[in-house]
Amino acid sequence: MIGRTCLWIYLVASVFATQLPAAPVRVLILTGQHDVLYHHWRETTPFLRSMLENTGRFEVWVEEQVEGISARTLQNFDVLLLNYRGPRWGAETEKAVEDFVGAGKGMITFHGVIYGDFFGQELVNNSRWRQLPNGDRGWAAYSEMLGATWAPEDISHAPRHVFTVKWVDGDHPIARGLPPTFVANDELYHRIKLRSNAHVLATAYDDPGNGSAPAGTREAGTGKDEPVVWTVPYGAGRVVYISLGHDVRAMSQPGFIAALTRGTEWAATGEVTLPAY
Repeated sequence: MIGRTCLWIYLVASVFATQLPAAPVRVLILTGQHDVLYHHWRETTPFLRSMLENTGRFEVWVEEQVEGISARTLQNFDVLLLNYRGPRWGAETEKAVEDFVGAGKGMITFHGVIYGDFFGQELVNNSRWRQLPNGDRGWAAYSEMLGATWAPEDISHAPRHVFTVKWVDGDHPIARGLPPTFVANDELYHRIKLRSNAHVLATAYDDPGNGSAPAGTREAGTGKDEPVVWTVPYGAGRVVYISLGHDVRAMSQPGFIAALTRGTEWAATGEVTLPAY
């Protein structure tokens, strides 16, 4: 009788366990500054928040004053979403982010977070980037977390256009079950140098005949498949970078929404439960 009772309790518990929804993923968006001529964080941050919350999988908070936050601020979150490019955050905050990810949590980043102050770069005449003349190479761990560097002389992209992005690792949880390609209406960043531990999930062909950029300039297409989505391990944690997401119009594309939402879940948990679109 005791054996039957234990079996019944086990079966009932199993049924309830399969019916209970997964605990929500707790997301903190770090924002509050960007290069306002090109990337409007006040428009894109609410859109990102709604995008995530509308899946029913995430609870989302927004921090607009990032400098000064500590490990205690981050301790109740599962993943950070960076929508920021601006001044450095200071040693305490940067160390808190490093420790957060390194301890097994996640971070997802996109588009314009891959150049600027964090890399020791400054804008000259509002048109060209250069390495800071004092030899400052920026926040060293940030480049490690992103798994990439972008030399100032290479920071560019071909004219914005509609192009096809191809999933090159369809077995990865972020891409699994999705169509093999999706359409982007965006800027295609190029000439980014990936570290050896960056794992590319999606690429796009950078057509040298696109637009009006003169051949041979850094604004012209490279004629190569450029990385668009990749993942990076950092300590016990996971980082996702998506080169797309210039503005709300770019973010409204179904392919970007799938990559961002599924990438956020994977960065936080190491798996993806969200359905394919």
